[in-house]
Amino acid sequence: MKISTKFFGEIELEDSQIITFKRGIPGFENEKKFVLLDIEDTNFKCIQSINDKDVCLLLISPWDYIKDYEIELSDEEIKELELTSHEQVMVYNVVTIRENKITANFLAPIIINIINNNGKQIILTDSKYSIRQEIKC
Repeated sequence: MKISTKFFGEIELEDSQIITFKRGIPGFENEKKFVLLDIEDTNFKCIQSINDKDVCLLLISPWDYIKDYEIELSDEEIKELELTSHEQVMVYNVVTIRENKITANFLAPIIINIINNNGKQIILTDSKYSIRQEIKC
């Protein structure tokens, strides 16, 4: 299938690349289907809606910035994502770029089951992480 993207123009993708967020992503609850795209020569990725080219979020892997980053999924989150092993889990954090500052939301990571492509943004409780933690690139 072909989709229009915010940063990459029109691209071709396979159904197997589509990540499903059953409840959408907070702020974009109506968007349920996304694709993860690499940004060449960077450690950034984009999660792009397949239906709305303007819905595209920049992502990073938290361990590129916080070596001891930890998350704990609830039983409900594990069930919803259909996880059976920690090897199935990919974790990303949304990045915001402002005039002279880049921040990452380490408090609400995006979790993806790489086996079935189910995704969910969770909110960590009792966490030491910030919603707008400055990062250096």
